[in-house]
Amino acid sequence: MPDFSVIIPAYNEEQRLPATLASVYDYLSRSGKSFEVLVVDDGSRDRTVDVIDNFAKDHPGVRAISYQPNQGKGHALKTGVMKADGELILIDDADGSSPIEEVARLEAGIASGADIVIGSRAKPDPSRRVEALVHRKFIGNTFNLIVQSLLLPGLYDTQCGFKLFKKQPAKDIFSASEVRGYGFDVEILFIARLRGYKVEETAINWHNVTGSKVNVLVDSPKMLWDVFRIAVGSLFGRYRK
Repeated sequence: MPDFSVIIPAYNEEQRLPATLASVYDYLSRSGKSFEVLVVDDGSRDRTVDVIDNFAKDHPGVRAISYQPNQGKGHALKTGVMKADGELILIDDADGSSPIEEVARLEAGIASGADIVIGSRAKPDPSRRVEALVHRKFIGNTFNLIVQSLLLPGLYDTQCGFKLFKKQPAKDIFSASEVRGYGFDVEILFIARLRGYKVEETAINWHNVTGSKVNVLVDSPKMLWDVFRIAVGSLFGRYRK
């Protein structure tokens, strides 16, 4: 059983994925921990699976989980988490926008007693550097205000794709998750709080990487709809054990 599992969802990521895989593998190899890297190919139509398989040939512990058709990032992460064996489970984006070295900040939160530690681009911390596009930052902050008012007060950034879980809470939370798209972050954090898990948020360094799969005009309304669905579903006990 490895110490660490990294789950990377990937949809048409043949260009951005190689650098991310290399940095993650190099960092974990130097850490002294045993680990696995599970890349979940979410119905890609390019050479994403070939990229993963070629990298895995010379890098033990890396493997692809692939299916068709595309199901959404939430579904991809649920698939990966439920197959992960590590005592700690990190979810990480394929674009490498959150440098893998930032996981040390998340691990410190786990060591201090948290069940889940989420990386944040919005939590105030002058020692951290965040390079984000202005319009995406504005839309993200607006979305977060809605999320805080309805479901998750006190969290600055639910959508950062860099989150660390203890194994048991991760399995419990993701087994109950239903949102397949980009609103999954809100859902899993809401489930976590509802079930009494300790969630901490820590500021991290982050930089924008071109080629985002999020379409602001198309996906933002879908995410808002997911938030309202989560809120209504919770009233009917959807997420309770």
